[in-house]
Amino acid sequence: MHYPSVTKISLFSATLCALLVAAPAKATVYDEAISGDLSNNPAAPNALTLTPGLNSVIGTVSGFDNGDGQDWVSFTIPTGFVMTSYINSKYVSADDQGFTGFQSGSSFSGDPFVAISYAGYAHFGTEATNPDLTPPVSTVGVDLLPLMADPSFAPGTTGFTPPLAAGTYTFLIQQGDPVTTGYQFDMTVRSVPEPGSSLCLLGMGGLAILALRRCLG
Repeated sequence: MHYPSVTKISLFSATLCALLVAAPAKATVYDEAISGDLSNNPAAPNALTLTPGLNSVIGTVSGFDNGDGQDWVSFTIPTGFVMTSYINSKYVSADDQGFTGFQSGSSFSGDPFVAISYAGYAHFGTEATNPDLTPPVSTVGVDLLPLMADPSFAPGTTGFTPPLAAGTYTFLIQQGDPVTTGYQFDMTVRSVPEPGSSLCLLGMGGLAILALRRCLG
């Protein structure tokens, strides 16, 4: 039996669309082993622009006594996109936890040791202690963004509502103790859906279902 070409086209289009949605692009936007040490200066963080898909930052911090207790980086989310997750995907250290937080802007103002300086923050690591986590738990593989937005998790912050909208944000990744701490953070960036885009996907899915029924009928 021969089926109309529109059937094959509809099935292919719907499948391709689903694959593109399910498999976002991946990019390492900064790796200290390749590009050198991230900035230790909150007034002059490394400026990075995130791209659609998964963006990874890989580095180490080794404590205030070693002069490398803080890594400062500003992430720019392009217009039309949002950051939907901030995942602590790797943590290697003799210390149980480190600290990360952020505020809006291309540099960090205020005291980084005071909660009000942050829009949100969290401890991260294999046994991280945060206000609403007892006993300490691992954050490896955990999306910290919704936790950092929770005022009971990060008390005293100015607050924010996920996902992070287009703009520039300065992040701190910190290990105060004199131990080398390796980390990786993965940020997912997605486009803001345009009006009608969801209906388009639903329509393509409907065409695929109709075509399948014709094949089986």
